[in-house]
Amino acid sequence: MVDAFQFKKIGRLSPTAQVILICLSFVGLTLLSYESYVRSGEVFGMPFAVTMLFAPIFEELIFRGWILGALRRRYSVTRAIVFSSLLFGLWHFKNIFYFDWGDLAYQMVYAAVVVGPLLGWVAMKVKSVWPGVILHYLNNVGSLALMMVSLDWRDLF
Repeated sequence: MVDAFQFKKIGRLSPTAQVILICLSFVGLTLLSYESYVRSGEVFGMPFAVTMLFAPIFEELIFRGWILGALRRRYSVTRAIVFSSLLFGLWHFKNIFYFDWGDLAYQMVYAAVVVGPLLGWVAMKVKSVWPGVILHYLNNVGSLALMMVSLDWRDLF
């Protein structure tokens, strides 16, 4: 993938320290987004659905560009796709505040076992994350459509 997505020492900040900061930032952002959602029904001033517009771009850059690329330099294609897919599934734990446990578990497993491997394979095959961004959007639109269909139409009014 892209060498720009690999960790390098930055000043006194080791790659390990960078990963720890990213993880802490993720937890902090998740908690802040939940607080924003509870307070206003929006995530940082935007409806929850709007934040879903940006997710395919940054998730593909992170998981199929940066993480898969870094894993591929060290492991086989299959192992790199499996590891990055498992991390992608774990990433969806951020939705703990928006889904009940069953739906959250389903989303995490679906991301790790279906979407992650498919998008990883596509990224490795075409050597680009952008087709994966398109497929990710299609997946999200399909998921939203299924959620809307499963709602009772009276809940919309």
